[in-house]
Amino acid sequence: MVNYIIRVSYTAPQADTYDRLNVELAKYNVAGAIKADDGKGYYLPQGEYCYSGNEAINEVRDAVYRLSSTVQDEPQVLVVEVTTLSWAGFKLIEEA
Repeated sequence: MVNYIIRVSYTAPQADTYDRLNVELAKYNVAGAIKADDGKGYYLPQGEYCYSGNEAINEVRDAVYRLSSTVQDEPQVLVVEVTTLSWAGFKLIEEA
């Protein structure tokens, strides 16, 4: 499996653009949150996502771009392959 961090942005997003994008990307296991080694989950900043899969980076980029374009025109998409992550200050996902 390959781990990716994805950034999607829009020049002038509508009020519900990212909410709609989150729903659509979640259908393909592209998450707006990340899990730490201790099992706790943390929300990523708006427009940031993570994905693990066997697809090549260009396939992930193209799929996210196509899907993002259905939510609002002219998305800007960046996909980065990662092996190690470190973060601070992200909001903890409350356990149910």
